[in-house]
Amino acid sequence: MTSISEDTSAAAQLCAQHGRALTIGEDRRALTVGFFGTSIMEHLEAYNALLVDQANLPKVGSKVTVEGWRQRGWVHRLALGLRAGFPHVTFDIRNHGEGGATSRDIAKIVADDRTTNCVDYDLVFLGCGINDVWRRFQGRTAEAVRIEEYTRHIDAMLAQLGGYSRQVVVISETPFGAIEEPETVGKMNVELAGYNEAAAKAAADHGALFLDVWAPFIAVARQLASAPANHEIAGLWSDGVHLSELGDTVLLRQAEHFLAAHRTVEKLLA
Repeated sequence: MTSISEDTSAAAQLCAQHGRALTIGEDRRALTVGFFGTSIMEHLEAYNALLVDQANLPKVGSKVTVEGWRQRGWVHRLALGLRAGFPHVTFDIRNHGEGGATSRDIAKIVADDRTTNCVDYDLVFLGCGINDVWRRFQGRTAEAVRIEEYTRHIDAMLAQLGGYSRQVVVISETPFGAIEEPETVGKMNVELAGYNEAAAKAAADHGALFLDVWAPFIAVARQLASAPANHEIAGLWSDGVHLSELGDTVLLRQAEHFLAAHRTVEKLLA
């Protein structure tokens, strides 16, 4: 059995890896992290307490009532990773992702958040564009956002967020999977790649960091597509747009590696 003193020592060693030692009872540092984007960030899941109680799981074949929705996906897992890696820091995670949102919608969410909450952020992730493109291919032209308007929105959001956020990270959109005929998916991805290029330029213009998750997604998808037929493995998408657990993991790894490479949290704590 591990003693309390051994547990405390292990925690101190973990904190020491990030340049400080843990002192019981001291004032904790706090970082506020915001996420603005689409359902890729929001990632709602149906919830019932019985489904997560390992000591009281419902029997196979039984039925449970959905008690509500909660946010999970890569943002939730990234937050857990931050809290595990920096246990001496309190992370105030504010996930403003919204399913179906275009850049037009997200620009309003950003503006409303500032007006309503007046929160100063230490770190912000901003991503949009996939619904801007998808809506046009769905025939929902009134909701679609052309790249010229998209560029105006992302410029405006970066100018606004830059005024009260210490570090902004623009994250590229993930590509479309098999949602339509291959030719249509190809056209959507060509168009969406242009939106990601506009996002990268806007990030550079506003002094924000840019996290490109497109290339890693394409690389993993190609490797999975070339796997033997009897090689049982999940795909990256649950429906060609929303991510599966594996897709979430690819995105999570990129975000974690990016923050580590830039020493983003360490710099915010310095």
